[in-house]
Amino acid sequence: MEDLADQHVFENHNADKTAPAGASHRTPNDAPSPFAAHTRWWHHIPAILAAGLICGLLAAMFSISAAALLFSTVLGEQITLAIGICLFGSIVLSIVIALFSSCPGTVSVTQEVTVVTLAVIAASIHATMFAAHSEAEILATIVVMIGLATSITGLALFVMGTLRLGRLIRFIPYPVIAGFLAGMGWLIVAGALAVVLGEALTRATLPTLLDPATLAKWAPAVAFALFVDTASRRSGNPLVAPAALVASLAFFHAVVWMMDISVAQLQLQGWVFAPPQEGRILLPFEGNPLAAVDWAVIWYEAPKVIVLVAVSAAALLFASSGIEMSVKRDIDLDVELRAAGIANMFAGAGGGAAGFQGLGLTMLAHQLGAPYRITGVLVAGVCTAVLFFGATLLSFVPIPLFGGLLLWIGGGLLYEWLIAIRARISRREYLIVLLIVGLIVSVGLLEGVVVGIFAAAALFTLEYARVEVVKYAVTGAELHSRIEHADDDRAYLTRQGRHTVVLRLQGFVFFGSVYRLHQFILDRIACSDTPNIRFLILDCRDVTGFDSSAVLSLEKIRDMILKDNGELIVSGLKPAIAEKLHMAVGPERNQRTCRCFDTVDQAMAWCEDRLLQGWQDRPSRDHQHSLADHLNREIDCPDAVENMRPYLERVDIAPQTRLIRQGAQSSDIFFIERGTVIVQLDAGGMSPVHLRTLGPGTIVGEMSFFLKRPRTASAVAQSDTTVWRLSRDNLQRMTTQEPQLAYAFHSYLLRIVSERLNQTNRLVSSLTN
Repeated sequence: MEDLADQHVFENHNADKTAPAGASHRTPNDAPSPFAAHTRWWHHIPAILAAGLICGLLAAMFSISAAALLFSTVLGEQITLAIGICLFGSIVLSIVIALFSSCPGTVSVTQEVTVVTLAVIAASIHATMFAAHSEAEILATIVVMIGLATSITGLALFVMGTLRLGRLIRFIPYPVIAGFLAGMGWLIVAGALAVVLGEALTRATLPTLLDPATLAKWAPAVAFALFVDTASRRSGNPLVAPAALVASLAFFHAVVWMMDISVAQLQLQGWVFAPPQEGRILLPFEGNPLAAVDWAVIWYEAPKVIVLVAVSAAALLFASSGIEMSVKRDIDLDVELRAAGIANMFAGAGGGAAGFQGLGLTMLAHQLGAPYRITGVLVAGVCTAVLFFGATLLSFVPIPLFGGLLLWIGGGLLYEWLIAIRARISRREYLIVLLIVGLIVSVGLLEGVVVGIFAAAALFTLEYARVEVVKYAVTGAELHSRIEHADDDRAYLTRQGRHTVVLRLQGFVFFGSVYRLHQFILDRIACSDTPNIRFLILDCRDVTGFDSSAVLSLEKIRDMILKDNGELIVSGLKPAIAEKLHMAVGPERNQRTCRCFDTVDQAMAWCEDRLLQGWQDRPSRDHQHSLADHLNREIDCPDAVENMRPYLERVDIAPQTRLIRQGAQSSDIFFIERGTVIVQLDAGGMSPVHLRTLGPGTIVGEMSFFLKRPRTASAVAQSDTTVWRLSRDNLQRMTTQEPQLAYAFHSYLLRIVSERLNQTNRLVSSLTN
């Protein structure tokens, strides 16, 4: 029973240790463990305890730094309450996410990127209530708003995970994410300086940065941040930050001891935080703040919660992806969303600040050899000890150290998403990043994000409009339908093919790209080498949609073609798009706008039939004698058919009868005298693929016959059909008895194959030019 109870809490990377030798039970979420396969978690209690203590102290330090950021511009004297809000959030987040995450060993804390959004909300509430409300009412409203915002964020994350929206991050424009993270970096840097200076960083306070007393405060914070960043980048050792913290604390107190400065003097000069009067850190919901809340102000700040949700979701997914790559373990993003959602709902219910999975602390826990769920629980235990028993520690930790931690985090965001990103994105995208950062700095967080989204959408529209809506253009001289016509009909269609133009469209046809389509058709009509267009076929198989502007342009294109007695034809519309197009133009206008076919082959077949109907002197109009006349003409012998008749066998075929079976051995070829034969590719249990439609005067089965290979397709009679069969034995007999006739017949077949190859070459050439 004890093992069963511990199995969930102490789960690690390893596969099932009870599996027989050689058996594998690893799931997609399993990754190689840093330990040998025969070890158990209890063999690594020292590593687990060390990781829990180190990560717990760091989590507490980061929470306290985030707390300093939370009330950096307002209610600065309420630092102990801010610490209680952030520490309580970190405790709940660490326990819940450690137990429910898809990656054992995940450490979670209140994050600066979420706290800075809560800080914006707190500052806005303070500015709104400052003139007409007491400090107690302002404080109560801010505390309740933080709890509500955190709970709402948790609910949104849980719903996103339940609806499996983990991949939603891929739909957020990259420049918007970059600009937001860079803006977060600036807000964190500004908050860090406000923590160090004791007042908000504004244009009025900028000149005071060079005062000796002020410089002595922020310069050590900047030096600490630069040292930790440089050392971390060069060494790659996760213990650099803890070592730097310990060394800085030792150095600070050594200097204080040598200069004989009392703690009271340090507090008076703003070097350390003053301990709370009660001697402890305050919890967020002490004193029932609900009684003093101004709910109207909270409702006014509700839109900013949307930003907090977006911030939390995007940052969580980024952090989870980073953990996945760092620890080389598959992570279920939807599970992470649900775990963070549950944790934030509980944290918000107690007044805690929002947060999610921590990338750096999780990597540290894994590298210290503690990839277990119990690690996160131990981190929560350390934070709990600091919350209830560590208030006096505030008197010994210098404020510039907290500011240095924040500067390290905020400066890293600024460098990564404002400087290093320049080489990875285009100039236009980088301008959007600068626009978002500028608006966040000068106007506000919400305004910067909203304008950035609109700017990214406008840029996408401009960039997408530059994509060629016409994938390629061919004429009926290069592209034919799958109907195999007699040679004279095929030659006529090739000559008249320039009157038929096929434009294959692609992408979403909208107001930004339909102009390019309209201009392309105008240029095509104005080209001196192009005759009057009788049929314009728009092949829409690759079109994902039309907007209303594109629908109106179709009517303009139709009117333009009608001026030269032409017709507009649309093929390959997806059912949903066709229905939308039909609803947009109405049933009557739709009939007058264009003809519609399911495939471009059907459209080409209809156009070819119209062209052949208009051919007054069509030689193959009389199908009763088309085969004999055709063979006599092509073999260049008036009596060719009569001379070949002893070697041919007449076969009458009923509709839907298989003339050639795919995969069978090829021992004959067939001349179609009457009827229609469909050549199709059988695809197992799926519907056959239509390859060609053959009519009177054509041949079927010649390729496999001469290559002596199995049939590559089937031939099925579509109607009552009469064919003449020539077997391999009879061809050999004709070669022996009538060598000149056999030679002429082989030459005829060679011309057919060459003509088909030439037609294919013309089509390929037209597509590549």
